[in-house]
Amino acid sequence: SINHAVDDNVVSIDYSRNLNTLLDQTSIIHELNEYPSGGHNLTGASFTQAMQNTIEFFRESLEK
Repeated sequence: SINHAVDDNVVSIDYSRNLNTLLDQTSIIHELNEYPSGGHNLTGASFTQAMQNTIEFFRESLEK
């Protein structure tokens, strides 16, 4: 699970988007979740949502 805030001013969202595109060409289970805010460390509501998304991703992935 890749979680990235669009407003990250340290690492461009493009890096995660490119990684996601590369992973799309593999059999590796993955997902990209983008958040409009949260900065580099995914703070506030974005952090909470990212953690929920990550837990759900692992639950679903481990069932396969």
